Amino acid sequence: MVIVAVAFLGLAACSSPQPTPEVASAQQPSDSASAGPSAAVKETDYDKALRYTRCLTDNGAETPDPVEGKRLVTAHVITPGVNAETMLARMAAHEKCKRFLPATWPVKVDQAEFARSRPYFDCMRSHGMDEPMPDENGMVETPTDASYRSTPEYQDAIAKCRHLYDDPANNLPENR
Repeated sequence: MVIVAVAFLGLAACSSPQPTPEVASAQQPSDSASAGPSAAVKETDYDKALRYTRCLTDNGAETPDPVEGKRLVTAHVITPGVNAETMLARMAAHEKCKRFLPATWPVKVDQAEFARSRPYFDCMRSHGMDEPMPDENGMVETPTDASYRSTPEYQDAIAKCRHLYDDPANNLPENR
């Protein structure tokens, strides 16, 4: 009787499909990793950022892989030495890839520089702009979609707070 039970369990195990283990990989992101609620493993912001940068590269805008603590290269980030052709290619690729962007990206800020600029950020917050603040490690969760900076409300807050930013040009009378 024991042999029959063991044989039955063995046959049942062979007939039922075995789950395929899922292993996260930063090497080859694919659309399937961004599956909805049925996905077994939740995609991290790094996974999303990597998928975004790889998508940009695949669509003709050579982009480095993301590095936590450094600004994420997007269509809205202008870096030294990037020509207009590269920016146009990045903007076109961004339209195809923006669905992969995480909502925020951690950027390390210099604590001393932030301390000097703190009055500016406090002013912006007092005018309704939820400027991200650094954590105890100096990391700031920066929004990856900078379109909020084009709103009239944001521009109004900038006009009221610009004089507090740690930049000599902002202390000119026309910028107060």
